Formats: sequence, structure tokens, C-alpha cells
Amino acid sequence: MPEYVDYSEYYDLDHDITLDLDFYRQFAQQSDSPILELACGTGRVALPLAEEGFEVYGVDISDNMLEVCRKKASVQGLDGKTYLYQADMTQFDLPKKDFKLAFIALRSFMHLLRPQDQYSCLECVNSHLQSRGTFIVSVIAPDPEKLSRKPGPFELQREFDLPDGNHVLRKGRLVEHDLARQVRQFEFRFEEYDRAGALVQERTVPLYTRYTFRYELQYLLERAGFEVLEVFRDYERVPYDGTGEMIVVARKV
Repeated sequence: MPEYVDYSEYYDLDHDITLDLDFYRQFAQQSDSPILELACGTGRVALPLAEEGFEVYGVDISDNMLEVCRKKASVQGLDGKTYLYQADMTQFDLPKKDFKLAFIALRSFMHLLRPQDQYSCLECVNSHLQSRGTFIVSVIAPDPEKLSRKPGPFELQREFDLPDGNHVLRKGRLVEHDLARQVRQFEFRFEEYDRAGALVQERTVPLYTRYTFRYELQYLLERAGFEVLEVFRDYERVPYDGTGEMIVVARKV
């Protein structure tokens, strides 16, 4: 996605998230290699799995994000365990077609803004899995209260320090909510300050996401050749109740 061109240098610090690593590690241990991650980004999940000895293939549309991942893999000595491909997750075609486990972590599936794009992605995943291979997709449960919010001004959401000592404020705002398409447009603004407090640079990054309802997603999965096994609301495997995350575990039929 083009919005990540100027975002990759901030991504790891802005997404310092580990709450799902054990979850994917457990499924990796059950399935074993090879493993496919779509929208792998800078390797937040892929590299820890490779560190544990799994053979991980990562696909991402942003070469900027993949370049960060390549450098991290090289530094960590994981070149022989990670294989990275720049491709659109709605139409990828890898040389390997026998993955035991595939997943799309941290809500990246929500960047697909049309049902036909979501379906194309699921079809591609299915064609790359072994018979009865496992597929996991994570999205946010549609929250009526959040979905009723109106566009507004920028608000501070996160702040973090860069390795050079500069400090970054990440602010965000809802720009537009298209109810018919189930698409929301956001903007993130990154304000980077030096140690003296002077503004070094400011970047505004657009972000579009589509929310999907539980049985809408199940229908797409079943149409693409999957059987839904479990749906969780969090990474502790609490059954889905319409709140929190919506983490769907499916199996290729």
C-alpha cells in the first residue's frame, strides 16, 4: 500500500505489539513448516517464528516494509528461514503451494476495501495451502459505538522515541465513514521532534479500512473453500461474543 512508503521507518515503534505472538507460535507448532504470512510488513510475527526454526514465507505489497524486514532478518541470521515476496495479497502466486499454515495478522485483512478483493485473497490463500491446511485471519469486531462516531480533529494516540533520540507523536482522526461500503478513512499524523523540542518533520498518512461482520466473513471463507473451525474474541482463545477482536480459524476443505 503506497501510504507505507513514508511510514516504514516508524512502523516497528508504532506497532510494538506482542500480544498475538504466542497465539501464532502455538499454531505454528501444531502445523510445522512451511508457514505463509500475508501482509507480513517488517516481520513483526514472521521473524520470531523464523527464530524458533520455522520456515516462513512472507508476502507484502510494500517493498519499503519488506526492506526493513530483510535487514532485520539478515542481522538476526534468519536469511535461510525467511523468504520474502513483494505482491498484492489479492493476486499472489508463489512457487510453493504446500503451506501447512497461513495467516493474516493484526487486522491487515481490513485493508481490502471490497468484498471481491477479500474473496480473491481467500482464493489465493486456499490455492497455496495443503489439503486441510489451517488459515487464520484477524479483524476487529464491528463495534456499534465506535462505528457511530463522527469525523473529528486529530487526537494524540501514541508517542515513542527513535533510536537517534528524536521523539514522535502519532495523532489520528476519522476523516470519513462510508456506511454503504463499510469503509472508514483515517489519517495518522507523525510529528517528529529533536531533543531540543524542535519540530524536525511532520507526515500525514492516509489509512482506509473495511469492517466485516462475522457471518459475512464466514460466507466469504466458505465460498473460497474453507471450513470455519473456531472464532475467538482475543488471543487467549475466548469464544467470540461480538466484541474485541474477531479471530477466525479455518481449514481448507
